[in-house]
Amino acid sequence: MMTPQRTPQQRIRFIVIVTLAIVIPLGLALPFVLGFGFISVLTAPGCGGGQDPAGMGWNYEDVSFPSSEFPGQMIPAYWIPADESSGFTVIVVPTSGGRGERLDEVAAYRAAGVNVLSYAGRTCLAPVTNSLGYLEADTGGDALAYLNTRGDVDPNQIGLHGFSAGGAAALMAAARFNNQIAWLVSEGGYHNFNAEIDENSLTHLPLGLGALFRFGALFGYRVTVGVDMSVLSPIDAIDAIDAPVLLIYGTREPSLAGAREMQRVGGENIRLWEVPGATHGGYIAAAGAAEYEERIKEFLTTENTENTE
Repeated sequence: MMTPQRTPQQRIRFIVIVTLAIVIPLGLALPFVLGFGFISVLTAPGCGGGQDPAGMGWNYEDVSFPSSEFPGQMIPAYWIPADESSGFTVIVVPTSGGRGERLDEVAAYRAAGVNVLSYAGRTCLAPVTNSLGYLEADTGGDALAYLNTRGDVDPNQIGLHGFSAGGAAALMAAARFNNQIAWLVSEGGYHNFNAEIDENSLTHLPLGLGALFRFGALFGYRVTVGVDMSVLSPIDAIDAIDAPVLLIYGTREPSLAGAREMQRVGGENIRLWEVPGATHGGYIAAAGAAEYEERIKEFLTTENTENTE
């Protein structure tokens, strides 16, 4: 018995149905996969980005202090004293893991008479994901505990400095350890990561595809880090920070709107320096080292930075 031959119209219909059956699920899955991959890249374990201060010709100490998250592990750090200390000390909260990050900015602090502690982040101690600030904030507490053991540190004049996710971590750490922080400088961080995804990613795709990207990102953060992404909200920590805060953002930075919102919420407690022409991280390149140093000096000398508790 012969199988009846399909007409050309039937063949075309069959090809269209099979194609749609393949393309539609793939089209729906792709935004989700992209969102998941986006977060997976940001939170990937790794330890890097640090530099050796010996290359700057500075005096420094190779130090370490205990980790509260990983019992028995010591957190490597550099203690970099200013040549002429003004009594201030800053903890540099790392962005990508390694100690010795942002040495151009460390140089500005030293020139302003500020002693510096630069430590390695939690991803340098164990193969854990980068939580983008939430879990990293607790390591700032370990650094504070260490500084309180040093006789050459005024515990009432300790500040925090962080860039990008490190800046967000510094804000969250300042809220958690409020009575131990005298001042804070945060550069280029997000104000609320959920909102940043909505404003600066593929969530604006039509036909619900943007929602799938967002769901993939939320699901990816939950899977890789183990907590809900809603914890990434430094703006919610602002009310718990008594210390004066200096926010530094470039005028060409996507997260500038979030910085302005944090300033609005924080009121007189928060200053915002919008660096003309600067992109993410390029503040000294745009403003110059001398201007950056003067801004730090002016912030420290005009604000009530002493923690009296």
